[in-house]
Amino acid sequence: MRPLNIYTLSRISDERLFNIAHGHESGLTESARHGRHEIASLRALVDALVRCGLTASAMDGFYFGYSIPQIGKEFDLLRITDTFCLNIELKSQAVPEEQIRRQLLRNRHYLSHLGRRLGLYTVVTDTLRCYKLTVNEELEAVTAEALAAVLRREEGGGDTDISRLFRASDYLVSPYYRPERFIQGEYFLTQAQDQVKRHILQAAEALAEDDDGTASVLHLTGKPGTGKTLLLYDLGKTLARFGRTLIIHGWKMSPGLEKIDREIDNLSVMPAEAAAEPGCDLAVFNYILVDEAQRLEEALYDRLVAAAACRGRLCLFSTDPDQILSPAEAARGMTARVSALAAGREYLLSEKIRANRELSGFIDAMKNPARRRRPGETFASVSVCWAGTTQEAQDILTYYRDRGYVFINYSRRGYPAEVFAPYEEDFDTHQVIGQEFDDVVMLMDSTFYYDDNGLLQGIPHPDLLYPNLFYQGITRVREHLALIIVRAPALFETVMGILETPE
Repeated sequence: MRPLNIYTLSRISDERLFNIAHGHESGLTESARHGRHEIASLRALVDALVRCGLTASAMDGFYFGYSIPQIGKEFDLLRITDTFCLNIELKSQAVPEEQIRRQLLRNRHYLSHLGRRLGLYTVVTDTLRCYKLTVNEELEAVTAEALAAVLRREEGGGDTDISRLFRASDYLVSPYYRPERFIQGEYFLTQAQDQVKRHILQAAEALAEDDDGTASVLHLTGKPGTGKTLLLYDLGKTLARFGRTLIIHGWKMSPGLEKIDREIDNLSVMPAEAAAEPGCDLAVFNYILVDEAQRLEEALYDRLVAAAACRGRLCLFSTDPDQILSPAEAARGMTARVSALAAGREYLLSEKIRANRELSGFIDAMKNPARRRRPGETFASVSVCWAGTTQEAQDILTYYRDRGYVFINYSRRGYPAEVFAPYEEDFDTHQVIGQEFDDVVMLMDSTFYYDDNGLLQGIPHPDLLYPNLFYQGITRVREHLALIIVRAPALFETVMGILETPE
């Protein structure tokens, strides 16, 4: 997205022509649609600044309607120089001042990582009443002249590479991978996550006032990359302020989870195998949250449901129906069982936030190579390499790992025919459950093939579903993906066809 001049843009009053101009000037191939109220608000602000003596040149370098990729957080107006970031939010009519203050505080959190001085303002354009957020987090009424003075004083070219300033890794924090930032609250929830969080906390509050001993089972579900794990751990941290809280996850304890377990009061974290031990007393917990519940063994599931039946208890199961990694998990059907038990108390996260749109498009194309590309879609963040031997694959792996890529290998179960055993991984596909990484490299070989219906298949394995393991790995990536295809020419040709630019 490129910065533009808000004076020239605001002179266009026709909605359709305004949006054409905005898309062209900002460089967006799919410009957001701005309605009449937004257009009128921008014009009212600019007219007020002109009356304060500002010229068109002083209104250059603004991003209008910028939205942080993968997060969905939108700013009405941003101007970013080397030392200063100006944010102006536009309201077409009066709203409560506390609502304005909360929005500017949230904006400050999103913009603080830029390392620049911040100017945070809101303008109610029907009355031209202006507010600024002070360093003491208070809302202060200011004049339009004062706002114009800021623009005049901080005049300068806007930063022309805003994508460099806002990266997913600045906001999408993994409790597994970056526990310090999680513990300190240095992360953000999307609007969808916030909304689900409010509903679940309301259910927990209602449960605390309920004396009839009714079991309370809640179900959080969504596909890979929609933010279930971060939301679940954030809920655990919040609920721990009101009662003893347990988070059960489906794999081994990592150093990050051990740190969370030690340092957050009233919050315990343990793997499912520890929770299943007879000596683990689930009844001492007011709130139990289960990540990746589709992997649960039946005995532990039954114990958790029984614990939730006690008065004042709440059990939240988080499932991902697409992440079934073994035939045994498929046979147990835990997602369907949880869904039936929590009927009417289910919460869906549907918007992907981990992978950027380009990577999401590539993953969709891997599932369906016949899928047509979207207008303007490229896969510049994806690299696909050919290796004719195991040694060549090792050499290419070393190259990517030297560049900071995380190598995710396929989980192994000790069978003699394990084809990925020669490669030493950073993580396997079970170890990365709930985690995310900026850059990921993975292998594919003749273990994988596309069937006559164009679906990715894997050779049979008694304990693993290889296509699901593959998708489990590539859905961990946020920014760049590299695939190394080893001695599988038909597979390589199909994947390169996905990358081929249409004529």
